Amino acid sequence: MVAQAIALGKKPHIVVATPGRLVDHLEKTKGFSLRSLKYLVMDEADRLLDMDFGPSIDKILKFIPRERRTFLFSATMSSKIESLQRASLRDPVRISISSSSHQTVSTLIQNYIFCPHNKKDTYLVYLVNEYSGKKIVLFTRTVTETQRLAILLRTLGFGAIPIHGQLNQTARLGALNKFRAGSRDILVATDVAARGLDIPLVDVVINFDIPSDSKTYVHRVGRTARAGKSGKAITIMTQYDLEIYLRIEAALGKKLPEYPTQKDEVDVFQTRVEEAQRVARIEMKNMMDAKGKRGTAFKGGKGGKRRHDNMDAEEG
Repeated sequence: MVAQAIALGKKPHIVVATPGRLVDHLEKTKGFSLRSLKYLVMDEADRLLDMDFGPSIDKILKFIPRERRTFLFSATMSSKIESLQRASLRDPVRISISSSSHQTVSTLIQNYIFCPHNKKDTYLVYLVNEYSGKKIVLFTRTVTETQRLAILLRTLGFGAIPIHGQLNQTARLGALNKFRAGSRDILVATDVAARGLDIPLVDVVINFDIPSDSKTYVHRVGRTARAGKSGKAITIMTQYDLEIYLRIEAALGKKLPEYPTQKDEVDVFQTRVEEAQRVARIEMKNMMDAKGKRGTAFKGGKGGKRRHDNMDAEEG
């Protein structure tokens, strides 16, 4: 907070901030104001409101001049966004690349794979092998699954690196830079970690865990097929995901085709996947044990802060 206050005291031309922290500085940092602000940009406005930043945004709007230009960007248009639009914009012009808030671009090829729950890992490895050498973003629902899959894929020789919300910003950007530079071609991510990050040149998005709603689905698959380029999005679905998947299809307004697979070609990977699963279980247990020991040893001390980064330690 102090370092940020010093930086703000230098009168920067552009301030990039989360709503909550910006309110903190507006209320507490001496000499800092936005009375001369000319441009207000709210990126991923739907996500900001989903994260309950609405009250902070309302406060910010009271601190800034009414005579300004405001740009509001959102992948989806909800009632919350409509309310924010009415509160923050005057005589707005809406520019939409889609007539539907749940529509995806025409250059995106979307498929699903239906498989038994206990074969998800095998079907995933089959897919990753099919797109070997391509830039892949692999979405999971939890931090633990992100770590497990990164270990499993690395054990099988794939260049996977995890990114999730328990990593600090430096570690997250480090993972992203490895992906950008090409030293890792598979980014295993949670939705929280991927939010707000610029992940360029993604060829394939794989939903290992089905997203909880259509809005999250649109955000995920929107990581590929950008700027007129083509891309693929493949969702792995099990018998437990059918209800959610059908709701997503209904929101999209179309039935997605099944990704063509041959059972015997998938089964070729089964033995190696089972061995990699065993390795991943051992490594995950070791990380959890080490985390517990560090938490006990450094409880209340300086050492506790780094332990999340160590959970994702990778060779090379």
